[in-house]
Amino acid sequence: GPSSFLYPLDVHGKPTGFFTVPAFFPIMFELTVLFAAFSAFFAWQIMNRLPRWNHPLFNWERFSRVTNDGFFLAIEARDPRFTENGVYELLEQTGGEHITIVHED
Repeated sequence: GPSSFLYPLDVHGKPTGFFTVPAFFPIMFELTVLFAAFSAFFAWQIMNRLPRWNHPLFNWERFSRVTNDGFFLAIEARDPRFTENGVYELLEQTGGEHITIVHED
């Protein structure tokens, strides 16, 4: 490391200069692992488009009741075989209440 060149100390006859670099290998290895983990984490977030700070459902007036008295089911329309009428009819047949179609702005 640079400290062995910038601050050479002769301690108990141990070598100075380039010969002390192997003492820094554990630190270099650990930093490599640390930065690899950070890189993998941030790459994972970028590839999954996270964090998504806002979603169109957050603007829906009924969304404020989501955590109070029931549960909430959202079906996104990314599948090419998705049809609004088909999903609406399926949810009606299964007893869904307050079925609403929310479009992204």
